[in-house]
Amino acid sequence: MTAPAAYLDHAAASPLDPRVRAAMLPYLDADFGSPSSLHEWGRAPAAALARARGQVAALVGADPDHVVFTSGATEARNLAVKGLRAANAALGDGIVASAVEHPATLSACRSAERAGARLRIVPVDAVGRIDAGALAAAVDDATALVCVVHGQPDIGTLQDLPALIAAARGARPEARIVVDAGETAGRVPLDVAALGADAVVLGGGAIGGPPWTGALVVRPGARLHPLIEGGLQESGKRAGAEDVPGIAGLGAAAAVAAEGMVAAAARERALAARLAEGLLRVPDVRLNGDPDPAGRIPGHVQVSAGWVEGESLCLALAARGVAVSPGSACTADAGKAAPALEAIGLTAPWTHSAILLTLRATTTEEEVDHAVAAFADAVAALRAMSPLTP
Repeated sequence: MTAPAAYLDHAAASPLDPRVRAAMLPYLDADFGSPSSLHEWGRAPAAALARARGQVAALVGADPDHVVFTSGATEARNLAVKGLRAANAALGDGIVASAVEHPATLSACRSAERAGARLRIVPVDAVGRIDAGALAAAVDDATALVCVVHGQPDIGTLQDLPALIAAARGARPEARIVVDAGETAGRVPLDVAALGADAVVLGGGAIGGPPWTGALVVRPGARLHPLIEGGLQESGKRAGAEDVPGIAGLGAAAAVAAEGMVAAAARERALAARLAEGLLRVPDVRLNGDPDPAGRIPGHVQVSAGWVEGESLCLALAARGVAVSPGSACTADAGKAAPALEAIGLTAPWTHSAILLTLRATTTEEEVDHAVAAFADAVAALRAMSPLTP
């Protein structure tokens, strides 16, 4: 298989940093013991878990004791919604979530709704931003849980977390607040202690760690019931043998991200601006999300191309050596419009013509320029074949 000339699908999968891989290898070989064991073989794995917990906590300004390792950001989202709701049922049956939450969060909220919870969805504006006043208005005396995404994973729009958390706390101080930073922790600065949220979702893939790793930072006193029961690992909040190699990799990725976050974000935003400018030179193409690169997750560009179907465009780009996702890296196989696009007011055909391009600091200008040229060529070819093209 020939490698693509432009790999711009990092939100779906991204190569491991060599430093991350090196941190993982000992626990796939000589240091294979269980970190729960009392003998010598367990000491190095136990030390690896403690070190990684500290590295992840340092990335977001948290206490290491508050970090719960999971199998990824998706599990962390489910643990946050279901675990906080189960442990805090006495607070009420209300859940408030924005219309642009990650599909895993919205699915968990809707499962709770089917089980009897009252779910209120807060709309967003045309760039996907949540209004603090609208969020506060949705919270009432029976609201037990409020979910807010930091960086929308499809259109990339960043939210004003301090304002939103303050609005929710002002409406009901007792409500538990979940912040989904699965796509932003390690990409943009985040201070969990200053935010005052009850749970914060972190993801390994977003920072160049193993995509099957993640974490949930839980505030003391928030009370959380485990999803996976049967053991005392992770302080009883997530039973089962720990993925020591993966967790070691997550810790190393957190340390690498903390060291180079500012420079990486600046480079990714510059590359994203170059990419967006080139894509928008093609007629009838629109940028979804905040037009200001500073208002989006670094390296995120989502566009919709009029008179072109998104999956067809992805395939046409793949044939030209460019890797992207159709609309959403998380709903690429669903054949449906990303909910975030409907939430910002788009309708067909714009909702079904979106593609998501995600970059990292390792992306080159040559890759960006190749993608721009391939996009123009692919769109022209597909429009020439379409009977719907005006």
